Amino acid sequence: MIGALILKLALRGAMNDLNQRRKDKIVASYTDDALIKYPGKMSVSGIRKGKAAVQEFFDRYFDQFPRENCVLKESYIKNILALGPSNTIAIRWEKTITNKAGQTFENSGVTVMKVRWGKVVEMLEFYYDVETLQKMWGE
Repeated sequence: MIGALILKLALRGAMNDLNQRRKDKIVASYTDDALIKYPGKMSVSGIRKGKAAVQEFFDRYFDQFPRENCVLKESYIKNILALGPSNTIAIRWEKTITNKAGQTFENSGVTVMKVRWGKVVEMLEFYYDVETLQKMWGE
């Protein structure tokens, strides 16, 4: 249960880092062999593996979206009895995001993360409105 509490606190911090545009802190929270799966049929969609690919993804993300307000609506911890900060987490979020063209969008979704010793090993993103996601990216 202590591990679940630690992860819930870390989620709040990560959401704050995202909204405050602290890219270096976010990238540092991923393992060297991390995997990101991003939805859609865009140039940024697909699977990325490894720290360099995570860095490249977030470089593009933060360049495309200079402003964001992502609100954590709910979080789920797979093993609430875990002692350490290793677990699977699902979060439901809503966001208002402005792209570099100055367009503002609203979207919502779910992110599922596998965490090992406090670092993200795998992140899967699911957006409710994929059409809006494509517009957000200008594609």
